[in-house]
Amino acid sequence: MSVLSVFDGSARALEIVQVLSKHEWAFLSQLLRRGDAEETRLPLPSVLCNILTELGPVYVKLGQLLSTRPDLLGEAYIEALSDLQANVPPVPWERVRPQLEEQLNSEVTQAFRTFDHDPIAAGSVGQVYRASLQDGVPVAVKVLRPGIEAQVAEDGRLLRKIAALASATALGSQYDFVGLADQVLDALGRELDFRIEAQNTLRLERCLEASSFVPEGQLRLPQVVQNLSGQRVLVLEWIDGDAILTDQARLSLSQGPGVGPTTTALLGAFVEQYFVEGFFHADPHPGNLKVLSDGSVVLLDAGMVGVFDPRTRSNLLDLVLALINQDGARATDLLEQIAPAARGVKVDRQQLQRQLDALIASSFSKPLEELNFALFLADLLQLANRTGLRVPGTLGLFVKSVTNLEGVGCSLNPAFSFTGEMQPLVAQLLARSVMLPQERLMQFGLDLRNFSLEAPRQLSQLLRRFSSDELVFALQLEGLESLRATLERLSQRVSLAILVAALLLSATLMASLAQQELLRNVSEGLFIGATLFGLWLIVSLLRSNRR
Repeated sequence: MSVLSVFDGSARALEIVQVLSKHEWAFLSQLLRRGDAEETRLPLPSVLCNILTELGPVYVKLGQLLSTRPDLLGEAYIEALSDLQANVPPVPWERVRPQLEEQLNSEVTQAFRTFDHDPIAAGSVGQVYRASLQDGVPVAVKVLRPGIEAQVAEDGRLLRKIAALASATALGSQYDFVGLADQVLDALGRELDFRIEAQNTLRLERCLEASSFVPEGQLRLPQVVQNLSGQRVLVLEWIDGDAILTDQARLSLSQGPGVGPTTTALLGAFVEQYFVEGFFHADPHPGNLKVLSDGSVVLLDAGMVGVFDPRTRSNLLDLVLALINQDGARATDLLEQIAPAARGVKVDRQQLQRQLDALIASSFSKPLEELNFALFLADLLQLANRTGLRVPGTLGLFVKSVTNLEGVGCSLNPAFSFTGEMQPLVAQLLARSVMLPQERLMQFGLDLRNFSLEAPRQLSQLLRRFSSDELVFALQLEGLESLRATLERLSQRVSLAILVAALLLSATLMASLAQQELLRNVSEGLFIGATLFGLWLIVSLLRSNRR
């Protein structure tokens, strides 16, 4: 793909070039020239944040997504990008009102008793207003920004072109730019449909209601006003609470259920989300955890969630248990199943296990109370990426969720240990067989059915090939080429040594038996030649030993 086809002269493309050249000309020039590995680098974390913020919502979402990928970026980038927010002014009410009334299919005054025209929050995708229903119940109304869908479509088209261009650089060998672009645009597409966030909220609420670790009413999500919500509008229960790490929230917790039981309930709820439901809130940062006056906690913003298929969440639970039990061999097997290598990439399993054993030994040499489990998981994903494994994006969301949750727990209670608290919870899940036994039984049944159907046919083919002498065993041994070259050099030297010995013997016999001057001269020549060959052979042997 040519540079001109990417920066096609459109106003938005020129704006992107302008922003990149203003903040980081070196990076833009590397992109345009497809620089060498020594030259190619990402902008500094603070500079990268400024670039993404100025470029708008698509690129802010790119930064937020990158903040969930500790396998790709270092700690400095993850920390800077985690706080990335779009710096956009609110859209005037005059532009928002027509879209809101179109979605409601009625006038604002008919749907709501009161509606504040000034937004309480303005983000890259939507704006939030305070209102009240006709019965007086206060609600939060989230409205999609007018024009955002067209902007995302235009930026998405350019982002895919930029990703394809960046993939041709040396930096492209380190990052899957095309895959990242697709993941960003897929996440943005879900955020542009508030029906998905509403469904996420309802599903997480059902998970909390069914949780065996959360006392009734201690942890919940805001209620969705479904008859007023749609693709571009989301109406939720208004939450009057304090961020969980504020002094007022601590006071409410201490007067209510207590700080310790609250952190245990939080961790239990998320352990079930990770390993039982396979559907979890990916961004439980302190601002998304509000404490009400009675000490109950409300989990906000279900826009970012992670999803594990049944096999992955089962393998992930086994992996966590193997890591806690310091079983490097088992952990290596499971890590390769969760994050298989890309096609054509050969992973050195022995090296992977050695490095994993070293990581486990260094991390678990300290007491569990001192182990930062989120940092350990980030190091684990970086190790997987370095050894050639392809880490799925959902694992990055899992680490982000654990990071936020562990940070909240440690801030509330300095003695909190994520690993120490999680171990008995996981043991209870296994003891009570809460891991969806029906689903796992169905999975086992399907595997058994496929085996019973395929095995007779495969056995018949094997016996037919045996009887017709068509069966050929192909063995592929690695490292034979270097062994063959060594044996060839050795055989050449042995042959040369035999030749030298034969020349010396011939020269000696001719010198002792020859009566004519000519034969004596020939024997001397043979002796000199044999001596020179012998010296050359000794020098070559000495040189090969040095290598």
